Amino acid sequence: MYRTILTNTERILTKEKPPIILIIGLRQVGKSTLAQSLCKKKPTVRFNFDLLSDIAEFTNQDRNTLELFAKKYSGHTIIIDEVQKSQEAIGVIKHLYDTYHLRFILTGSSEIKIRQGIGDSLAGRVEEIKLYPLSLSEINIQKGLDFDDRLEFNNFEENQALLLRYLVYGSLPQLLNIPDADHISYLDNLTNNLLSKDVMEISGTRKPAQVFHLAKLLALQIGQIVNFNELASETNISRVSVVNYIEIFEQMGLVMRANPISTNKYESITKRAKIYFTDIGIRNSLLNNFGDFKQRPDKGQLLENAVYVGIRRTLDYQNVKYELGFFRSLYGKEIDIVRKTVNKEDLFEIKVGRKTRVKKNITYIDLGNAQKYLY
Repeated sequence: MYRTILTNTERILTKEKPPIILIIGLRQVGKSTLAQSLCKKKPTVRFNFDLLSDIAEFTNQDRNTLELFAKKYSGHTIIIDEVQKSQEAIGVIKHLYDTYHLRFILTGSSEIKIRQGIGDSLAGRVEEIKLYPLSLSEINIQKGLDFDDRLEFNNFEENQALLLRYLVYGSLPQLLNIPDADHISYLDNLTNNLLSKDVMEISGTRKPAQVFHLAKLLALQIGQIVNFNELASETNISRVSVVNYIEIFEQMGLVMRANPISTNKYESITKRAKIYFTDIGIRNSLLNNFGDFKQRPDKGQLLENAVYVGIRRTLDYQNVKYELGFFRSLYGKEIDIVRKTVNKEDLFEIKVGRKTRVKKNITYIDLGNAQKYLY
């Protein structure tokens, strides 16, 4: 499967001693597929740490057997999926990389556990790649459509139709491989697994009902400034726990936090944030709402969510240093999305319908021009 980030990542692997590649992102976002694409013409061996047998095979070795392991897989790239499932593996990876110069591509869907495991052990050895759900350009290429990234709009009519589906079902890669009739059940199963298994495993909580409730409340409030105290009251858990769970959701790649941005620190609100979902299909699954976009009351929220993720994906894939958030003054003035790079600041307002009165220096994004921000 074509991914925009593939070419840049391939360049990293051409170095004489390439770093360990770490691909992170939401479950089912295509991390393993990207890893396999990077090694398409090279010998590989793959371990999946969702399987206890693979963990045991990789970690239950002493120095002598590690030397045999290194000889066996010399010239191979070793792919390890869900590397966060075994903390013991990090030491083995470090030894094989430093001593025998083996090549590794690691994938993981829990940044918290990965960072806890890697810490200082692999510092300076890892190149991190964050993978997102499919962009419209990736879907175009996957469907065999011509795409020229120099053009402002590509395949306009086709992409308008794709955009309307994107805003209901999201853009996880598996949706391209299954019948339309199976999209809802796929998203429901994935959402249930993310919240009932992954969050529980990371947090150790025994309060799954409250976690689901919190996720649903966040889904209802995309594009709005969330109040952590209100969320705590609604879910009957402490404010500290609310913040911790949201951080876990972020580290899993489930949500993204947008913070206030302002050159005037006294004018902007700094104690609150907006929350967006990395994939809109998962958000709609939480609310059990896959209704037609044109008939939905949350059209503006969905479009803002999609544009925010699209802008952030582009910045991350281009390896640009940036701040991406929103502005809201104490007096109620608000800018939906603010993008700040080294020498530039861009302001975006998201409106489903066309804006009749426009303000200087603000870019207005509606259904007619939104697709170019999702390329």
